[in-house]
This record gives sequence, structure tokens and C-alpha cells, in this order.
Amino acid sequence: MDRGDIGKDIDATVNPVKPPVKMGRPKQNPHAEDKKLTIRVPAELHKKLRYASVDLDKPMVEIAVDALIAYLTKRERGK
Repeated sequence: MDRGDIGKDIDATVNPVKPPVKMGRPKQNPHAEDKKLTIRVPAELHKKLRYASVDLDKPMVEIAVDALIAYLTKRERGK
């Protein structure tokens, strides 16, 4: 029986390899300093927004603010 690798096995068990830690600053939300507004949305809408956030690689708040801006701009032009 080869016992040459037993030290490596024990070391790997005692000191498992951890994935590298992400370095650097987190993505800065462009709306981080804006006024806060809390809204309640239906679960299905929240799910769609979350998926859109992943697809677009944008924070959910940024998508929501952009949608509100587009809606209000369209509404102002309609007057």
C-alpha cells in the first residue's frame, strides 16, 4: 500500500481549498443616493423583474427607475 499521498489527503481534509474571494468594489447602484421608495408588487411581476435583472446584468432598482422614467415621460408628452 502506497502511503506517500496520505499527508496530502489529510492536509486537504484539514485545510480544504476555498474558491478565490471576489476582490474590488461591488457594483455601484446609480440610484444609491436617490430618495427611497418602497412599493409592493405581485409575486409574478417581482419574479419577472428579477429575471430581467439577471438577463440585463442590471440591478432591479435601475430597471424599475428606468421604467418609471419612461412611463412618466410618455405621460407628460400625452398632455
